[in-house]
Amino acid sequence: MKRFLNILFILSVAVSLQAQDKGLIEVRAEVDTSVITIGDRITYSIIIDRDEHLRTARPGEGLNLGQFEIKGYDFPEPLHQNGRIIERFNFNISVYDTGHYAIPPFPVAYFLDDTTTKYSIIEAPAVNIFVKSVMSGDDAGTLKDVKAPIEIPFNYRFWSLIAALAVLLLAGIGLAYYFIKKRREKGYLFSPPPPPRPAHEIALEELDKLFASDLLQEGQVKAFFSRLSEIMRIYLEGRYFIAALEKTTAEIMRDVKRQEQNEERQNMLEQLLTLSDLVKFAKYKPTDDEIDRAKAQAQDFVNQTKLIFEAPEEPEKEKETDENEPKAIEAPAAVSEQEGGI
Repeated sequence: MKRFLNILFILSVAVSLQAQDKGLIEVRAEVDTSVITIGDRITYSIIIDRDEHLRTARPGEGLNLGQFEIKGYDFPEPLHQNGRIIERFNFNISVYDTGHYAIPPFPVAYFLDDTTTKYSIIEAPAVNIFVKSVMSGDDAGTLKDVKAPIEIPFNYRFWSLIAALAVLLLAGIGLAYYFIKKRREKGYLFSPPPPPRPAHEIALEELDKLFASDLLQEGQVKAFFSRLSEIMRIYLEGRYFIAALEKTTAEIMRDVKRQEQNEERQNMLEQLLTLSDLVKFAKYKPTDDEIDRAKAQAQDFVNQTKLIFEAPEEPEKEKETDENEPKAIEAPAAVSEQEGGI
């Protein structure tokens, strides 16, 4: 009788501990679908709902799920709710045969505190999966004969396009050969560009346009001398090859004097540029005589310093003098017979 009472006490304590553990931790297993076809992927999830003071051994990536293959996994961050922690472990799995399968129960070890090494086991329940064939009805299990080879019709459009491309390719090669040959013979592929216009022609043309404008009549003296100075500086760049547009008048005169030795022309240019600077920067108002003199100085300087390239004349052939010409040799006069008888 006493032995029976001891056994009954032990069983009651175990039942009470198990009931306490169930309140501390709960483990569930679920899938998003239980009926699939071969090769389909399903999500198998293990959910652990435990007290926040309870410690568990987390499921790993290399979980043993029987005949199912793990294709991927996702472990979201745990949720904390009212002193409990909810952990979710998602596994993307698949199987490649038909029939009824069961994902075996998964054991989860838990510890009552962080100091103890003793643990208890609680299992996630097994999950049943049915895998069906992709074929159904009469097609299931029926093998069909291999179909005969399909004859590919002649594609006229495709081969016409290939022929056209081949012709274009040959034509391109021929043109390339022609142009390369022409370049080797003449030194250029196309007609050479015309030679640039002489600097003095451009300058005189622009001066005529400026003098014919209405800038002076409208009182725009500064604009007139700004354009006059610009025309002369462009001419100096083309004539003396100096960066006149980027230099001051003093720098321009220094460079011009190295090439132009005529002092009269030097003074003419310096007076013209200096007057233009005074009008542009010092708000100087020139008189009519100064304006007329500036016009004349601009045209005279261009005309006196312009470069004219003339083709050399071919040397004339020396005329042959009469003395060098061969003279006709006169035959000697015939000797007349002496008259007389015998």
